[in-house]
Amino acid sequence: MNHIDICSESIEKIKNIIAENQTFVITAHHNSDGDAVGSSTAVAEVLRQMGKTVKVILPNDFPSFFRWMIGANEIVTFDRHTKDAQAFLEKTDVLICLDFNQISRVDKLEPVLADWNKKCIVIDHHLGLQIQADAIVSVPEASSTCELVYRVLTLCGYESFITKDVAESIYTGIMTDTGRLDYSSSYAGVYEVVGKLIEKGVDKVSVHDKIYNVYTYNRLCLQATILKENMVYIPEYHAVYMTISLKNQKDYSFQLGDSEGFVNIPLSMKDVKFCAMFTEYENGIVKVSLRSKRDFPASDFAAQYYSGGGHFNAAGGKFQGSLQDAVKVFKEGLEVYKEKLQK
Repeated sequence: MNHIDICSESIEKIKNIIAENQTFVITAHHNSDGDAVGSSTAVAEVLRQMGKTVKVILPNDFPSFFRWMIGANEIVTFDRHTKDAQAFLEKTDVLICLDFNQISRVDKLEPVLADWNKKCIVIDHHLGLQIQADAIVSVPEASSTCELVYRVLTLCGYESFITKDVAESIYTGIMTDTGRLDYSSSYAGVYEVVGKLIEKGVDKVSVHDKIYNVYTYNRLCLQATILKENMVYIPEYHAVYMTISLKNQKDYSFQLGDSEGFVNIPLSMKDVKFCAMFTEYENGIVKVSLRSKRDFPASDFAAQYYSGGGHFNAAGGKFQGSLQDAVKVFKEGLEVYKEKLQK
């Protein structure tokens, strides 16, 4: 695959919806990452330049190291500012859903989306889209939703609105969702987009510093503890799992985003093909993050054992129960997938 194809009919629908309406709400998935925040802030800024009234409403807070992006400080979080968000949604003409494939991924915003009866646009790159909308761009082969956003904006004829600030938001999503172009980027098209963004003035060094070189002392200590004490290597399955307990979080003053990227670290071991990270929550939920190399289907494993999904090599889900039981299920799954893991 050298390029990404987007249906021209979808582009025309998006152009018409934007031209015919004035007020927009943009939303993305719970615990928004760089791709979600990047695509949301980029689209919002383009619409503002077009004279539209726009509000980004996310289900909950997002990591502080994404707050430098254009308009990020104006984002409304639904869990903290529910009444304000609901009031804006009531007078909104169009809802734009970015970087999620099913409404369950927006947490407390799910009832709002389930009852939405006005115009809706979806742009996403996850497998198995389950959202109804008036205009849909769904390309699982794409590196990121931000790459799709760039392509949609240019195909709609909005390239002049892609300022340096917009380009940096888009670049952030591509970089974070591909592990700095380490995975989900094995085609020429994504590098062409990155080149175009750099032409718009993106300062790669500055963006990387703002995202990756922001560790606190506590975050480094947390990482050291997880790798030294909470990482278990299972060589017969070419697998690793790690846990982050509530105690770990308390000991190191855990902040949203502090474990970003941890799950990828064990994949640097030459014999490891599959890695899981389990993060304990106070409400009896365990968040599960899965990463794999080459031909092992992390997304299938997530769907089968953790009611989740995602990309082939990067997926996740949730488990209702204890940290220990979540790990037990993982080990049982390794036995089922033993043949694939040992190839």
